[in-house]
Amino acid sequence: MRSFLLLCSLLLSPAQAAEVNLRAGVVVDNAGPYNFTPDSPMAGIYREALEQIGKLSGVRFEIEYYPALRIQQLFEIARLDVEVGVNPAWRSLSPVGGFYTQPIGTLDYQLCTRAGSSRAARTLEDMHGQTIGLLQGQPLVAFEPDLQRNGVRYELSQGENEALGKLRLGRLQAVVLERRQIERLGMLPEELRCEPGGMISVQAVMLRVHPQYRHWVPALNRAISQLQANGKLKAIFQKPRG
Repeated sequence: MRSFLLLCSLLLSPAQAAEVNLRAGVVVDNAGPYNFTPDSPMAGIYREALEQIGKLSGVRFEIEYYPALRIQQLFEIARLDVEVGVNPAWRSLSPVGGFYTQPIGTLDYQLCTRAGSSRAARTLEDMHGQTIGLLQGQPLVAFEPDLQRNGVRYELSQGENEALGKLRLGRLQAVVLERRQIERLGMLPEELRCEPGGMISVQAVMLRVHPQYRHWVPALNRAISQLQANGKLKAIFQKPRG
């Protein structure tokens, strides 16, 4: 009987046999780190997604909030165990080879021009010879080939407010924001908004797991598959965020 129980415990998946606490880095659009729970659209989405994934996988996520570059640095020195909402192409030059789950959703990057402008930018081709604003932490590697091909210059800003300020001053002709950021701006006074334009990139995002916890990836993938099949992850990513 004792041998039978031992065999069963060896056959159990990590989620069934035990639970683990993993430190998960979620990006915030600021100089951080945050000492409170941020209310940005993507932070809210990722919190809800991790809660659901954790319930099914046996992983307890301890969420920490930092700018994108800081999260990447902390992951590489094993101070964070999971990067939340990244794509393998964005980390192709990292010295640490992370292990990626199945996609949990997408990030939809969109052009946005100055409020009240006569014509919204529909494509990067419309921006030929002009300068657009990108945010620190956005996946430049995903945009750069199209920017070069269409003759579009770019300028980096530390956060959304800085980029929108440059847009209002005419230093930029458009900014690139994630769709949910633009939706949230639509709830602000008109002088603080920007005019939504065309979508320039849709990027699948995953959980990037540190190599020392790679044995948890199958359990995470099973949880993600179940949440995709029952529509819960889709609902989380499509939920309006004010």
